[in-house]
Amino acid sequence: MISMNKLFSIFLLIIIISPALTLLSVAQENSEDTKVELNKITCRELLKMPGKDKELTLIFFHGLITATNNQMVIDRIALREATDKITDYCIDNPGSMLMTAFEEYR
Repeated sequence: MISMNKLFSIFLLIIIISPALTLLSVAQENSEDTKVELNKITCRELLKMPGKDKELTLIFFHGLITATNNQMVIDRIALREATDKITDYCIDNPGSMLMTAFEEYR
């Protein structure tokens, strides 16, 4: 039987993944390849996204890291500060992978 924590993590991840993957796939809609390799999204790609797409992508990655770390409690202020650090990192390192920034600052 799945524990309540696991079930909640899966539910949270699904809620976060759905809109983010939809938005990330828009860039590939003219292509037959509909898969998004999360570890290949660059900081430059994030910075060039329209506002709402960028916001949802950041939310998605925060959710991914939260689920990966099996965190059940989040600190909204810490997330906001981490987002600022990740954004600054991406501005300074546009060729870096977005996942690298999240692994560093989350």
